[in-house]
Amino acid sequence: MRSLALALAVAFTPADAHAAPEEPYRAQGEGWSLTMEKGRIGFSLDGQKPVAVEAPAPVDDEGILYYRAKGLDLSILPLACTDKASGRRYAHSVYLTVGGEDHGGCGGALLPADSLAGTSWYFAEIGGEATGLTGDVFRDDRFALDFESDRFVGYSGCNRIGGRYRIAGGVMTISDFGSTRSGCGDPAARRELLAWRILSGPTRISRPSPDVLQLTGEAGTIRLRRGED
Repeated sequence: MRSLALALAVAFTPADAHAAPEEPYRAQGEGWSLTMEKGRIGFSLDGQKPVAVEAPAPVDDEGILYYRAKGLDLSILPLACTDKASGRRYAHSVYLTVGGEDHGGCGGALLPADSLAGTSWYFAEIGGEATGLTGDVFRDDRFALDFESDRFVGYSGCNRIGGRYRIAGGVMTISDFGSTRSGCGDPAARRELLAWRILSGPTRISRPSPDVLQLTGEAGTIRLRRGED
């Protein structure tokens, strides 16, 4: 699902958002940290002396920024990221290659604690009816839902869905909703149509627990269970 979310993020990223990130730009991961400002990239690996190199102009490949500097390759993806050490969430997923070794981490702006950007969920109940999640990530993928900064993409049981979302005052509003049009039998088709009706209007967000997200609208309630981000 993350590759699908990346494709959606790239497709909806406006052209003027593909510029170099605001400086100073900071990123970090397990055993490394990086700062980019004033034409220089400074990076540090645990147990090694910090190094600074000249920052080249980035290459923009459909929203992904690539920097190819001396002894360092840096990639900045427009996908939210959760720092494993702190639990904090950042605007970008960052990948660094130094000396032939790859490192992954997070960078960019710190996201609000209640932001959905970069989170993954599964449709667990629609209108009070369980979808039949099995715990098998491959079988449950047809109920998966990924959020980015203002977009979402996923599957609602039969079809792929996606669109934009906005949250204000604890209420989510969806726009530019779209789906594929694959047919399937009941009860999956019936649950899916109900999910679409619920999502077509404003839904109030609540979190009964950290791993449960509830969306309640005029047509009913959708209950989502947290997946792996």
